[in-house]
Order: sequence, then C-alpha cells, then structure tokens
Amino acid sequence: MELEGQNLRLGQITDIHLIVTNDEEDSLQSVKSFEKTLEDAKKFNLDLLVFSGDLTEHSYKEEYDLFFEMVKGYDRPWCFIAGNHDSARDLEKFSPVPVMLKAGDYFYKKTLNGFTIFFLDSSAGVVSKQQLEWLESEAKKEKGEVLLFVHHPPCHCGHLFMDSRYALKNWKEVGETLDRIPNLHSIFVGHYHSAMEVSRGNGQTVYLTPATQMQLDPDSVDFHILSKVPGWRYIEYNGGKLSTQIRYL
Repeated sequence: MELEGQNLRLGQITDIHLIVTNDEEDSLQSVKSFEKTLEDAKKFNLDLLVFSGDLTEHSYKEEYDLFFEMVKGYDRPWCFIAGNHDSARDLEKFSPVPVMLKAGDYFYKKTLNGFTIFFLDSSAGVVSKQQLEWLESEAKKEKGEVLLFVHHPPCHCGHLFMDSRYALKNWKEVGETLDRIPNLHSIFVGHYHSAMEVSRGNGQTVYLTPATQMQLDPDSVDFHILSKVPGWRYIEYNGGKLSTQIRYL
C-alpha cells in the first residue's frame, strides 16, 4: 500500500545482549558493538530508532543501567521492546523512562508522520491473547498502512537452528491474527541473529534484522556463529514506498 507524500525514516537495532563487564563472558564485545552501532545510526537523522529486544544478556539491573546510560548519547527519538533475554517486569522496574505494563505485557503503539506503528511483547516466548486482540482491534481503526515491531518472527523462516530450537511458541495463532489485518504489510523482528526477508504469502513480509552481538548461520542445524560483525537495519518510506538497508559495521 502506498501513502503518497508521507515520509518516514526508522532504524532498528536488535539483540544487543549487553554484558556489564568486558571479560571472558563478553568475548563477543557486546558493549563495543553496541557503541559502534549507535554511532552509525546517528548519521541518518532518524524519526525513530527502535531497540527491538534482547537489550541485555541476563536482565540484570546493571546491564539495563548500562543500556540506558549508553542511549543517553543518542539525541533522536527512540523506543524499545522486550526480548526473551529481557523481562518486561524488570524493564518496568529499572527503566528511567515510563514502562506501562498491561497484565505483565509491554505493548503499545505510536503515530509518526502519518504512520501507526505497533510494538508487541514476545519476551515470554509467546504473544499473549490480550495483545493479539488489541492489535487486531486497533489496526481496524487505521485507514492507512500500519507497521509492526516484535522480537520473535511470527512464522518459521527457514533458519534451521532457530526455527527448530527457539521459534515463537504460538506462531500459528499469531499468524492467524496477522492474516486478518489487511493494512499490515511490513513486520520487523530480531531474535534470529540473521538478515532475512520472509514472505508470509499474504502480502506481508517479515524483515529479520541482524544482531549487534553476532550473526548465526541459518543453514546450520547447530549453533554456529557466522560473523561477529554487528549489524542494524535502516528503514525508509519515501512517497509511501518502502526501502530498507542492512548496515554492517
């Protein structure tokens, strides 16, 4: 769907897995990778930068403190959702910006440059029924295109390791809801530590964004690190047409 004359610049940074101490446990250098990624994002004058989950490795207070301290150096609008390495309740407790939970879930929407963007919570490995009902109801109120960010892909993606071990538990139920939202065409996710584009076969494309921590081999049935180079996604709607670019650093 095209939205004539409406422009939007988004960034997506995902799977940061911050560890406070840069010791053997942080052999992937999560802090340095996140720092480089943030610096690159600053070049794009983004309308919104989305941190789409797994902000931390252990959901420790010290890790969240480090995340929010580092984000202070980014002076454009930003927001976040929780991943499976995070805890929505911990985010509510430790975030310096308000986190409003509904029955334990952190989900919300934003309107930006004429677009409505939905943000869901899959940190428990599922997207709850209350979120799916809310998403379907709210999307019906919108006349134009809507966008969706969620940590887990709402489908299997052909990633042999992640599909078989760590897929969203209720992806079929989530997919049934998404099928009933005709003004949703672009879904942005993380979790799989890979850059992929997957068609759901109904006009919806799932964009998997690479991690800042490390990238996994989608063709391996076992855990295999393909690269330690951090990446993020730049998303642009120009005249209503979507373009997106993966940035590796």
